[in-house]
Amino acid sequence: MSGKKLSFTVLTAIAAASLLLARPQQKPAVPPDPSYREDAEWNRRRPGLDTDVSLYINHWRNAAPREGHGGLVESDLLTPGDPFHPAKKGAVLRFLKTYARAVLGPGAGTRAYKDAREQVFFYVMAGRGSIAALGRTAEIEEGTAVFVPARVAYRLANPGDRPLEILLAAEEAPADFVPQTDISIGRYRDSLPILGAHWAHIARPFAYDREPKFAHPMGFVVVSMDEFDIAQPHTHPAAAEEIWLQVKGHSLLFFGNALLEQEPGEAFLVPPNNKTPHSSIRPDGEPPLWLFFGCRQGG
Repeated sequence: MSGKKLSFTVLTAIAAASLLLARPQQKPAVPPDPSYREDAEWNRRRPGLDTDVSLYINHWRNAAPREGHGGLVESDLLTPGDPFHPAKKGAVLRFLKTYARAVLGPGAGTRAYKDAREQVFFYVMAGRGSIAALGRTAEIEEGTAVFVPARVAYRLANPGDRPLEILLAAEEAPADFVPQTDISIGRYRDSLPILGAHWAHIARPFAYDREPKFAHPMGFVVVSMDEFDIAQPHTHPAAAEEIWLQVKGHSLLFFGNALLEQEPGEAFLVPPNNKTPHSSIRPDGEPPLWLFFGCRQGG
């Protein structure tokens, strides 16, 4: 067979395969399962049927600031809602009641604040300050995590000349829950890295002075990617609540069947439908850093 005839045969086969894949298909009643086979139903975008991932990602700049927790200026990233059918952008939380950026200005301090049911996790994204509770004062800085249990009064202070920028996440404890009696302070730089999760993630859990007692099975971890790489695309089931907040750097986000850019101050929750894969991609530039939140409730 001549090279010319072989080339024609190959091109004909490719064209025939392309036509086969391009044939009109009956629209399914539910979104198809993710698949990387070239002949899978998932090889097409189906507006109105595919998960609208834009509802699951938000930046704090989109929220009106409010005062909370004794004087912090808070801007919601994500709010309580139905993660299976969000009524509006960012309304996807089930197990957390608050997920917000909080700021305390230079030279400012909060009033004493406590709640009978609310448990609060703070992560310092920028700046320096202190937290005082139960006669104890602890210095906090970028990379520090603080867990404040229910029924404990606390104050935050910022004696410096730049804003203290914090991620604030809060859960509502059940009425019969018995909280711990002191705050927990942790730093991710004091822990050993865990390499290779989902191909490329470098995970750094917080090393606490005492392990936090959350009311729900949840936790926070700092995650980075040191080189140009991609994390394994994967989905999550109905029992999961998983949030990724970009703290530093910029990244690309393969989300559902879309490619997005994620910037500092932007967070996304993975739709818990086992049909919406997510994968972070590190391009060139400053190494990205994320704050990961995960909760598995009932399975």
